[in-house]
Amino acid sequence: RQWHSAVVIQTAYKGMKARQHLREKHKAAIIIQSTYRMYRQYCFYQKLQWATKIIQEKYRANKKKQKALQHNELKETCVQASFQDMNIQKQIQEQHQAAIIIQKHCKAFKIRKHYLHLRATVVSIQRRYRKLTAVRTQAVICIQSYYRGFKVRRDIQ
Repeated sequence: RQWHSAVVIQTAYKGMKARQHLREKHKAAIIIQSTYRMYRQYCFYQKLQWATKIIQEKYRANKKKQKALQHNELKETCVQASFQDMNIQKQIQEQHQAAIIIQKHCKAFKIRKHYLHLRATVVSIQRRYRKLTAVRTQAVICIQSYYRGFKVRRDIQ
C-alpha cells in the first residue's frame, strides 16, 4: 500500500512539473513571437520611411524640373524643340511607370515568399507541439487506466 501511495504521489508530482514546464515554454514562445512581430513592424516602418523620403525627393525634383521647363518653354519659340521635349518626357514617364510596376511585383514576390516561409515555420512548430501534447496525453491516459484498473482490482479483492 505504501508503495502504491508513493507511486501515486510521484505521478502527481511529475504531472505538476510537466505542466509547469509546458507553461514556461508557452510563455517563452509568446515572448519570442511578440519580439519578432515588433521587429518586423519596425523594419516595415523603416522601409516606409525610406520610400516616403525618396518619393518626396523625386516629387520636389520633378516640380523644379517642371518650373525650369516652363521657364525654358517661354524662352523657346521653336515648336520642334518643345515637341521633342514632350516626346522625351512621355518616354521617361512610360519608363517610370514600367519601373513602378516591376518594383511592385518584386516587392509582392518578396513579401509572398517571406509569408510562405513564416507560415511553413509556424506549421512545423504547431506540428511539433501537437505531437508533444499527444504523447503526453497518451501517457496520462495510460497512467489513469492503470490506476483505475488497480483501484477496481483492489475493490474486488
